[in-house]
Amino acid sequence: MTVAPRTLTLRELNRALLARQMLLTRRRVGVVDAIERLAGLQGQWAPSPYVALWSRLAGFTREDLTASIEKGLVIKATLMRATLHLVSAKEYAAYALATLDGRFAAWRPPGGPDLATLKDIHDRVFKFAATPRTRDEIREFISRDAPQDERLRNWYLFAAVTASGIIWEKGGARWEHRQLARFVAPPAKLRKAPKPDAAFDLVARRYLGAFGPSTVGDLASWTGCRVPPLREALGRIADLRRFRDERGRELFDLAKSPRPAADTVAPARFLARFDAAILGHDAAERTRILPAEYKKQVIFSAEVWTTFLVDGFVAGRWKIGATPKQAVLELLPFKRLAKGDRAALVDEGERLVRFYYPDAKTHGVKA
Repeated sequence: MTVAPRTLTLRELNRALLARQMLLTRRRVGVVDAIERLAGLQGQWAPSPYVALWSRLAGFTREDLTASIEKGLVIKATLMRATLHLVSAKEYAAYALATLDGRFAAWRPPGGPDLATLKDIHDRVFKFAATPRTRDEIREFISRDAPQDERLRNWYLFAAVTASGIIWEKGGARWEHRQLARFVAPPAKLRKAPKPDAAFDLVARRYLGAFGPSTVGDLASWTGCRVPPLREALGRIADLRRFRDERGRELFDLAKSPRPAADTVAPARFLARFDAAILGHDAAERTRILPAEYKKQVIFSAEVWTTFLVDGFVAGRWKIGATPKQAVLELLPFKRLAKGDRAALVDEGERLVRFYYPDAKTHGVKA
């Protein structure tokens, strides 16, 4: 007799996400291990990966991540959804291969050539980037091959940066990065691509471990990949479990991944810009952490603002700034906060502002 998959409520899905994102309890794991478990970190804004790890790891310091970047253990590159991510060097090649088609096709205008047609340009850009190059230098390098149409010329540059195999130089991944990005060919040890099945299998397992239980559509949305290879990868996972959400859709998950009870206590937490906890699912499914009524206040244009969580769900935004004398974090709640929630956010916020601006003479939270 076939047993129907268990239905998971919205709060159960929320607690599962928080547990995997290390937002229920700060974990004592190394930076590289954490980045692998989290399926990479969003890196569009240089401080974001640092804030993300601060919210998730016990005793985390800026130097912990910076040292891993400088040692070449963590790589910054354009990967999932053609956006910037930090991933471990060990897993970079798998992510690069699995997301290639999606990166190439992102924002591709009508009339753009196929990937095979651009291979020669990509190969030459890869060699050109044996030493770090700025975007403008790459633009000039490919200018004789680019079409006259301005939109296509810009897309040629985008394709050269995102699909040729080049990565960001180490300095561009650090907290202090404030200059124009420079790109470089990865070292030889990172260039050996795994077999496609192995790449998609790793990405699928990492995704479910960080964001499940999820639909195939969630996985495709997060990676920017086509559905067929992802569905095939799910079919090769031996310890796969199936659930349903409250709308009856099929969810996939790893058997041993945590699925805490709906009433599990969720502490106050601060999320960085572009935090993956918000972006890990299809846009319509982000309600497991971002209530629908707040979506436009958090995500608009190409921006995903800093937010804070109350009872596991986004309840407001935060901003931070400093003068030579004082650093202040300001809470911008979407509705009136309960006294206990405000106190918890102030306590957590005071620690964050000290982490963010350690050299300020005074620190505070404006609630």
